[in-house]
Amino acid sequence: MASSNLNRDIGTEDLKIEELVKLLREDKYLVPTFQREFVWEPENILKLWDSILRFYPVGSILYWETDTFLQTHRKLGGFIFPHDEDTVRRFKEWKYILDGQQRATSLLVCMMGGKGRVADNDNFDYTLYFDATTAKFFFAGELDRLKKNVRGEFLIRVRDVPNWSFTFYKDIAAVDGFNPTIEHNLQQISRMFTDYKLSVIRIKGVEVGEVCEIFERINQEGKKLDPIDIIVARTYRREDPAKGQHGFYLRDDLKALKEVLVSKGNQFQYLDDLTIVQMFALCLRKTHTTGRNPFGITPAALDNLTADHFQQHWAECKKTILETIKFLCDLKIQGPAMLPFAYLALPLCQYFHCNSKPNRGMARQWFWRNAFGLEDFRSSTDVYSFCDNFFGPLEQGKDVTIPRLELSRARLVGAKYNHRNSLSRAVLAFLANQGPIDFSDPSADVLDNVYLLLSQAPNLHHIYPQNFLGQISGLPADASIDSLMNICFLRARTNIQISDKNPLVYFKAFQSVKNFESILKSHLIPRDYIEKAGFTPADYRDFLLARAQLFAEKLRYWLPNVEVSLVD
Repeated sequence: MASSNLNRDIGTEDLKIEELVKLLREDKYLVPTFQREFVWEPENILKLWDSILRFYPVGSILYWETDTFLQTHRKLGGFIFPHDEDTVRRFKEWKYILDGQQRATSLLVCMMGGKGRVADNDNFDYTLYFDATTAKFFFAGELDRLKKNVRGEFLIRVRDVPNWSFTFYKDIAAVDGFNPTIEHNLQQISRMFTDYKLSVIRIKGVEVGEVCEIFERINQEGKKLDPIDIIVARTYRREDPAKGQHGFYLRDDLKALKEVLVSKGNQFQYLDDLTIVQMFALCLRKTHTTGRNPFGITPAALDNLTADHFQQHWAECKKTILETIKFLCDLKIQGPAMLPFAYLALPLCQYFHCNSKPNRGMARQWFWRNAFGLEDFRSSTDVYSFCDNFFGPLEQGKDVTIPRLELSRARLVGAKYNHRNSLSRAVLAFLANQGPIDFSDPSADVLDNVYLLLSQAPNLHHIYPQNFLGQISGLPADASIDSLMNICFLRARTNIQISDKNPLVYFKAFQSVKNFESILKSHLIPRDYIEKAGFTPADYRDFLLARAQLFAEKLRYWLPNVEVSLVD
């Protein structure tokens, strides 16, 4: 590392606005794809120009000069760069903007008049104007409105300012309404183009991986660079027939995998790319048998992945990833938002890779036990430990032990739904796994978007309706209306039919439905509490505890090789 430091170079230069825009227009400065698209809102752009007009500092622009080609954005804002990728590839060196992309693009599109998307407007005109009467910037869409109150001569198109002729001031001074304030504002915007300098910093002599670290350290938008963006940039490889080298762009493979997942009808098309790459890395980790294993899920280990690794192993690993996802879907885990812990998928993926006879029963028990365990399963150490100490021996036919699971009735009853909470997701996933049947129509699908699109406030059915309980005084303090043990899955139509009715009332209306006993069992609803003669506040807490008991018994049934105990 020390020797490479000797080759590094850093330098600065000051550029006028026009000079920077010209370099961008001519592809002298490029934006790598690990940078975000142009996302600044119009008000941010106006503030930038106002700061420049006032000669406030707006921050520097940092670029990396290198002979390494990276995939770059061919369109920023509404402006399409003049050279196609094949032309850009033939450059001898490239300059990639690492910091200041949003500022640089804002200057470019305003001077060029590019059109792009803003909110619901796909054709927003970024052409910038200046109101010389107020010293305010505005966009082309405001021009007609402002002309009703301001003479058109005083509404200046900003890109025309650098080209003002010697007679400009003489001509505009003759316009009716011209005054010293307007004169001052025009002189200031002219001075902005002649005297304001943007600081541009160049770094040279560093490698791709280190550039990404630099990006993370200096990124001023507060957005951390996604590790997958680093991997995509680092593993990108252009096609070179002369060297027999095939091109590679990881995003294409990730996109193709997501398209397969979309066709499956679940929500795993929203699985984040980093998790997919981690699953890929664990497949390689399993098959690496000599020397130190370089593969893993940490950022340092992911840095060891190369384009060759992806090109040689993607097809077989893709099959394993899809097999793992199918296994989860069979458990009614229909998308990443339903996983109690995202890392639960990783040891399973390594176990299924190149395993013709996986013990799916033990894998299911392992999943549910750890979904409900009190341990916080979020570290790479946990993943490697399960891979090496549980699934490794299991695949070799050795006896393995799944640790005891202790369930707390009070924890189940006291927990409220929170889409970020692992227990919430575990409970709802297990309830979905029971194949819940609709109260009024046993043939209807109840695991619709209410479950598939679990969010901050999903339309989950409360067995004891919220408004019904809200009218009851004296409910026990430890019996929340929103307890997970008061939640079940129903189709929206049945939910509306129930409305705010007392369960002792609305369940009577459904008892004539065929196989009503099976319907209750599919929701783990204790029958005793829907057949009472009347309702008392204490009944609600007793119902929650009784349902928690049924829940634990069903979980014990699903985990025959696990000691499951229920405590208060």
